[in-house]
Amino acid sequence: MENIIKPATIEEAFELRPVSPFSRAESESFNNLVRPIVDLEVESKMNTETITYDAKPFIIANTQDVALEMLKNKCVIPVFTKDNEKTIAHQEFIELTQDCISEVFSNERFDVPEIRVSHQIKGRVPTAIYKSAKDLEEHEKTQYFERMAFIIKIPSISTMINGNEVALTVGGVRSYNQENLYNKKSFEKFKFFVGFQNQVCGYANKKWSLS
Repeated sequence: MENIIKPATIEEAFELRPVSPFSRAESESFNNLVRPIVDLEVESKMNTETITYDAKPFIIANTQDVALEMLKNKCVIPVFTKDNEKTIAHQEFIELTQDCISEVFSNERFDVPEIRVSHQIKGRVPTAIYKSAKDLEEHEKTQYFERMAFIIKIPSISTMINGNEVALTVGGVRSYNQENLYNKKSFEKFKFFVGFQNQVCGYANKKWSLS
């Protein structure tokens, strides 16, 4: 019988688990981190109107927000150790997705990708081999992120779900821990999704953390 691999949710891919409820101090600290409200122009079928969204991250847990340029300019690319072939970098996955949706939805508008990363893998250049960690300069440090998730919203394509107007969203999840980097290059694993993102508060008294 052929094995069928079911697509993983973001929670499964990032190994999310519930932890203790927010304390009052944590709640106040979190509220200070939430981005301010921004105005996005959304085209309806009849006319153009301005809809105000509360611009919150699509996933928080123990992830951090990064820009595409940061991944391209400040992160090294892991390789398969037995043949030194490079992996497909996170930024390549994102840019390929952008190219594909630009062809499929050629007349639509796209938001800048929202990118979240976790599990930073640190390194150093060979010339800094004998330096202690506290003495390393920025140009002597290397890094990449083991796990990455991103979404790209298409605000010009929207629908109503339970009274909420939501935009079409595409995105993907990538995790290097699902690859055998200690072997030769092989097929690499990615998760891709497309749909209308309608956020609900299902765990009001819990927060999520990446294990």
